[in-house]
Amino acid sequence: MVGRDMELLNLSLQLRRHRARLFTLTGPVGVGKTRLAEAAVADAALPAVHRVDAHGLTGPQALAAARDNLPVAGENWLVLDGFVPSSDTAPSAVEAFLDERPLLQILATGPRPLRVQGEQVFPVRPLPTPAPPYRQEVPELHEYPAVTLFVERARRIVPSFALTAYNARSVAEICARLDGIPLALELAAERLQLLDPDALLARLRDGRPILGGPHPARSPRHRSLSAISERGNGALDERRRELLARLSVTVGSVRLTTLGELWELPPAEAEQAADALAAHELLRVDTADSGTRYSVYTIVREGGLERLAAAGALADARDRHAELFLSEVLRAAPHLAGPQQHAWLNLLESDHDNLRAALTHLRARGRQYDTAVAALALRRYWLTRGHLTAGERWLSDAAAVFLADAGRRHLTARAESARGALAMATGGSLLATDCFRLAAIAYAECGQRHQELTALAHLAAARPGAAAGDSRAHADHLLKAAQTSPTPEEVGEAALALAARVHRTDAELASDLLDATESVYARTQDVRGQGLVLMRRADLSIARGDQEVAESLLHEGLLRLQAVGECTMLPRALEARAHLLWQRLPDHGPRIARMLAAAEAIRETTGANPLPAPAVPTAAVRELHTFFSTPEYEALRREGRALTPWAAAQEALACPLSAGPASSAAPRSARLSARQYEVALLVGNGLTNRQIASRLDLSEWTVVNHVRHIMRRLDVPSRVHIAQWVAQRQRR
Repeated sequence: MVGRDMELLNLSLQLRRHRARLFTLTGPVGVGKTRLAEAAVADAALPAVHRVDAHGLTGPQALAAARDNLPVAGENWLVLDGFVPSSDTAPSAVEAFLDERPLLQILATGPRPLRVQGEQVFPVRPLPTPAPPYRQEVPELHEYPAVTLFVERARRIVPSFALTAYNARSVAEICARLDGIPLALELAAERLQLLDPDALLARLRDGRPILGGPHPARSPRHRSLSAISERGNGALDERRRELLARLSVTVGSVRLTTLGELWELPPAEAEQAADALAAHELLRVDTADSGTRYSVYTIVREGGLERLAAAGALADARDRHAELFLSEVLRAAPHLAGPQQHAWLNLLESDHDNLRAALTHLRARGRQYDTAVAALALRRYWLTRGHLTAGERWLSDAAAVFLADAGRRHLTARAESARGALAMATGGSLLATDCFRLAAIAYAECGQRHQELTALAHLAAARPGAAAGDSRAHADHLLKAAQTSPTPEEVGEAALALAARVHRTDAELASDLLDATESVYARTQDVRGQGLVLMRRADLSIARGDQEVAESLLHEGLLRLQAVGECTMLPRALEARAHLLWQRLPDHGPRIARMLAAAEAIRETTGANPLPAPAVPTAAVRELHTFFSTPEYEALRREGRALTPWAAAQEALACPLSAGPASSAAPRSARLSARQYEVALLVGNGLTNRQIASRLDLSEWTVVNHVRHIMRRLDVPSRVHIAQWVAQRQRR
């Protein structure tokens, strides 16, 4: 029993007190209802316990078996395990059974309540799992019961297995994708004989089965996935079993409209069927800001895949799934750079796993052109939401597909240009220059002169050490094309990249390019583009030494980047905001440390390192590190790394804006954190380190570290000088 301490304590207490005649444990298949019931019965030390295994039995059969095994008179307990209510076992039948034996009490387990008057229902939920983006440290992951169970079972299979910094993220995502269902975690852990966690996770992401195969060491009802699936679907009619099987080709969650399209049902009927499956704990319902979404538990989904394969219907089901999501991608593409981009980007992000599965299936079915068109349509989604490496791979394949057809050279150019933009976002200057060069050649072959010059401008922005004269010539083209180009999106991106390249050497030219880019994005109502322009204007203000204007521009830019869920350029915006804030308000050190840690974590997740590389003042980072004791700094880093991109942007936006010139001309060495100032006051009062530790409830070693940091920041050699500084500050 892992992670069930509170449920066990509560259930056994209720059983001892005999508060009800019928206790029912409900929950999805594999969640551990039987184990919890057995443990609670043993913990409560119930007298005269009789057990009936109702798995595979109809309701009347289960009640008949109970009658055969129970004495008519006397106080008895009946554990009715795996009891599935149906039309034959209406509440009246169970009530009649209880009326026959006035001293009988029942502890039942099943997928849903029996709906008997006076029934006490105990929902058994899946084990808690880590939340995305799965950046928790190893000690934090050990606090999640799902991770604990997976690691324990893995060690039974591979004794040397351990949760480490190298596999922590994979294990965390595996546990989340397995829904925290104990049986699924145990079956997956057994696969570690053949697969490492990364390979296991790759299969889960692609929707490939990992839980199947024989398990001879298990109980009969757990020896195969088909047996588990049959047990979970026992109360469904044939029509609903078929609907559930069709849904098993999905990966992750889907909207109600997608359910209806997969099932070929009108919305009202689809909702009714989904509610029925959810009532049987076969479908999980998630409500969020984006609306209600439905997902199949992994252990149920893999059983459905087996059913489809046995019926010869798996390929057709996957084809329909791929067609639906291909249509969604093509519908979304025109909106990813306009006023509705936020809603469409969120939709694609919610369907990310299904999109990947659809593209993989289309490619496997030989539909290379459709796959390439979808990849090109998704380029802006990948760039904005930080799916850079995967997007670059898909676009590389797309460019090769288009290249094979001489009539589609313009699509080859667009694919190479999109691939170059993703390469620039990851800092791959060599790949980016190669992609933009190929794009320019392809545009030239098509006779598209404007697009060719735009690609060459992008090439100049990506290539290190480009000549100033070249930049000026390319800038002249972009300034003219901003008003006339049929592809304003590419012009805006090229002008923005070129402005970033030249802003340190030619601020006036950079400003002109930003003006042109701003007009493009204002015309297309591109919120993300407007945010990026504001970021680049902040760079120019920083170069001029105008911190107040830079802070205001970054604040406005962050508002727009947060609005569209931007992940690629967000780390750079967070770092710039943090460094400006550090110059003005170092007392906000904790928030600044969290912002920098969040930026670091987002970079690791997305691989984002956009060109050109910024001139980051590393001295500020070193100073920030000495502002706290090591435990304090590490705690702040953990907090920052756990932030989602949205929360990280919110942290930066919560910082106060400058109301004028820098708040103080006092030297940095005279600024202490609140805790350091508290320690300095006690040093000034003559307390020893041990006395300070006792007063502040700290370890003595922590106090020693604080005193060292205080002396370093004040640039003084001894505790006596700290006391003098405190006295002077109090007088002042």
